[in-house]
Amino acid sequence: MRKLIALFIVISVFGCKKLERSSAADFATSTAVPPRMESQAQGIRAAETPSTGDAPAPGVAAGALPRMIVRTASVKIIVTDTSKAVDAVTHSVEALGGYVSGSHIWRDGELLRATLTLRVPSDKLTTTLASIRALSKRVENETISSEDVSQEYVDLESQLRNLEATETELRELMTGIRKNAKKADEVLQMHQQIMAIRSQIEITKGRMRYISQVAALSTVSLEIVPDFIAQPVVEPGWQPVVIVKDASRALVGVLQSVATTAIWFLIYIVPIVGMLMLVAAAVWKVYRRTRTRAA
Repeated sequence: MRKLIALFIVISVFGCKKLERSSAADFATSTAVPPRMESQAQGIRAAETPSTGDAPAPGVAAGALPRMIVRTASVKIIVTDTSKAVDAVTHSVEALGGYVSGSHIWRDGELLRATLTLRVPSDKLTTTLASIRALSKRVENETISSEDVSQEYVDLESQLRNLEATETELRELMTGIRKNAKKADEVLQMHQQIMAIRSQIEITKGRMRYISQVAALSTVSLEIVPDFIAQPVVEPGWQPVVIVKDASRALVGVLQSVATTAIWFLIYIVPIVGMLMLVAAAVWKVYRRTRTRAA
């Protein structure tokens, strides 16, 4: 009897555990999402997830920023003939589509020196520097610097779009105010706001044009120095007779200045001083007579 009861208890416990396992499996099967519905759910979650903007979506090319680089160069070269070097550099730059924006040529003692400011297309800067090196006897120093203004230009574009949108909205409001406003002050205030926005738009456009022009043309500061070793001891064409004439001409100029000063002194200063002395003598005589009578 005891064995039957024990066997019944074991069978009951085993059956309950098997029932629990089967129920759990049925529940998991009933709650599982079909593959098709799961793919749809993933698509919905992907659509609802906001884009962070850190990386573009697969298959979508990110918009490339316009590259705007301001490039400047500073070069100092040694040449045999400064005048010929200036002409050659000018022709070379003009042939590449650039121009000379400034030049200064002067004589340092017996040596002719020059500084040029060149403006060349940015894509021709390397060619321009190569032509300058070819014209020189040697390059004393060369410096190239670059500044990326792409981000500033993009920011200005965004600012310009916002300003133009604001101006459009203000003009629409202006139309409604003109129809419904009973006071001129409201119209005047709105007009002032529109003019302020328009001023900011023009300033932004001007800055964008300036950046575009600066980025389109590179600047080269060129210093041309003659080679001291190549210079002759006596400059060709030296004429002592000409120097004597120049010295004589300078001496005559000095003598003329002295003579002019003497003439002014005799004709202008002496008479005035003489008249003052006569007046002083007359006053002195009157003073003495007055004292004599008083005594």
